Amino acid sequence: MLKWLDQNIEKMLASILLAAIVLLIFVNVIMRYVLNASLSWGEELTLWFFVWFVWLAVSYAFQNREHVRITVIRDLLGERARLYADIVIDILVLAFLVMLTIECVKLIMLPFVASQNSVVLGLPIPILYSSAPVGAALSSIRVVQNLINTMRTIAAHKA
Repeated sequence: MLKWLDQNIEKMLASILLAAIVLLIFVNVIMRYVLNASLSWGEELTLWFFVWFVWLAVSYAFQNREHVRITVIRDLLGERARLYADIVIDILVLAFLVMLTIECVKLIMLPFVASQNSVVLGLPIPILYSSAPVGAALSSIRVVQNLINTMRTIAAHKA
C-alpha cells in the first residue's frame, strides 16, 4: 500500500483536483449562460483547487524528473560526470525546497495571515497558503528519492 501511495499520491490528488476544476468551470458556465445565475463561490473554489493542483503537479514532475531544465553544459559531460552534476543540482534544489518550506510555514504562522478568511467561502487563508509548504515538502521527498537513485547508479557503475 505504501509503495502504491509513493508512486501515485500526487498523480491521484492532482487528477481529482483537475477533474473538480473542470467540473466547477463547466457547471458555472452552464449556470451563467443557460440559467442566468452563476455560482458565487465557484470561481474562488476553482482558484483554491488550482493552487493546490499546481503544487502537487510540481512534486509529481520532480518524481518523474520532468521539470524543464537547461542541459547544454550537462549534455557535454560524460555519463559519470553527468551523474555527479545531477547530484549537485539535486542538492541545490533540495536546499531551495527546504528553505521554501520553512519560510512558507513562518509566513502562514504570522498573525495577520493566520487570522484571514477568504472573501466568498469564508475558509481560513492558511489552508490556501499551506499548499506551498506541502508541495515543497513533497517535492523535497521526491528530490531525495532522485538523489538516492543517482547515488545507487554511481555505486552500480563502480561495482
